[in-house]
Amino acid sequence: MDNGFYATLVEGSTAKAGITVIEDNRIRGGDDEFLYSGTITTETAGGNVVASLRFRSYSASDESDFFGFTERDFELSLSGEKTEEGFRVTGYSPSGREMVILGKRLSAIDFSD
Repeated sequence: MDNGFYATLVEGSTAKAGITVIEDNRIRGGDDEFLYSGTITTETAGGNVVASLRFRSYSASDESDFFGFTERDFELSLSGEKTEEGFRVTGYSPSGREMVILGKRLSAIDFSD
């Protein structure tokens, strides 16, 4: 996966926009309610993407749940593909609801592009 800043959108019952930084297979980011950290790798052949993320809430939510559950600290395994603009990965929340995370690359980490 290319190092850089990514605009991210977590899709589900509601969409949450955020910012993600990928550097040397480490991924970190957040939105208005959750922070996340973990790893992301791309297979050389085929461009398949695999991510392992830990989510943690840092603020109270106006919503009673997030993807059908109230857990505020959880781990997810996601898989998907590289896209022309970044990546698309899918996984399942602890309640079994599908989560889709879309990432669009904005810039290199050192702003060189």
